Amino acid sequence: MPKRIIGVSERLLNVAKEEFMAKGFEGASIKEIASKAATSPRAIYTRFENKEDLFCKVVEPVVLEFKAMFWEDKEYYYSGKSEQGRTPVDFYLRYIEYAYKHRDEFILLLTKSSGTRYEHFMKDLADADTSRVKEVISDGRISVKNEMDVVELFVRQISYAFYDNLFLPLIRGYSLKDAKEYITMMVDFYMKGIDTI
Repeated sequence: MPKRIIGVSERLLNVAKEEFMAKGFEGASIKEIASKAATSPRAIYTRFENKEDLFCKVVEPVVLEFKAMFWEDKEYYYSGKSEQGRTPVDFYLRYIEYAYKHRDEFILLLTKSSGTRYEHFMKDLADADTSRVKEVISDGRISVKNEMDVVELFVRQISYAFYDNLFLPLIRGYSLKDAKEYITMMVDFYMKGIDTI
């Protein structure tokens, strides 16, 4: 087995991030990444299974940290503790701040991940939230005035629309201040919609 040169993995990750940002996952080339990192494609395949593994290693630390924060907030909210402290607006403001702090990784996830296991990142968040809402309704913690199948359809579709647009200010280059204003309006609108079911 060839001896690994110290620093090559970090250099590959940095160059890969730049290439994926410029060309997206599908447009980026292992050969080009290797060339720009002053190494060979073999050096990449020694360290990463394939191009998708390389992409995932670029975004995964942020994905894992974000998902941990997301699930922690969902547990807090659905446990009823939100009435005593943080609100949904607080959660989503925290998410947008986190996304702005990790802008490149979120741009990769949201706009450049087609062809990877993360291409449905936002849909996965919406599915998770929808499942949690259905659980809470089934447990009787939230009462609904409409037929359950209609409620499920509504919650699923409104959640998809909500999560599809959650990080739109980041993608479009808005300031964090404007993004926070947008998030506050969006969450308020969404919560009022949920209250009608």
